[in-house]
Amino acid sequence: MVEDTPSLAAEIVDILRMEDFDVSIAKNGVDALGQLRSRLANIVISDLFMPEMDGFQLIMEVKKDASLKHIPIVILSARTTIDAIEKVKELGADLFIAKPCDSKYLVGSIRQILQRNNNNND
Repeated sequence: MVEDTPSLAAEIVDILRMEDFDVSIAKNGVDALGQLRSRLANIVISDLFMPEMDGFQLIMEVKKDASLKHIPIVILSARTTIDAIEKVKELGADLFIAKPCDSKYLVGSIRQILQRNNNNND
């Protein structure tokens, strides 16, 4: 989970942990990349607008790294302009979800992406 607003990060992490996901928190893209390179993740859930490295840059960095590019990326953002949504999809994100979002939709979407990714790797 990549989110620079601590209260929002804690809220989403709590929801995911209640659904038995093992979740790590990164405060920006730089922090997330460091964590991904030391401990691979099954999925990245990221905000778009953060200091140091935003979500757009994070997607680009993950997708150009041969050891990380297989990791699905979900963007969670309050900025829901057509340009932002199209750009994250062009960069390789798997899904764009507008904040605030329904927790059941978030969890269901994550499970669906993970299942699809597992099926593609079999």
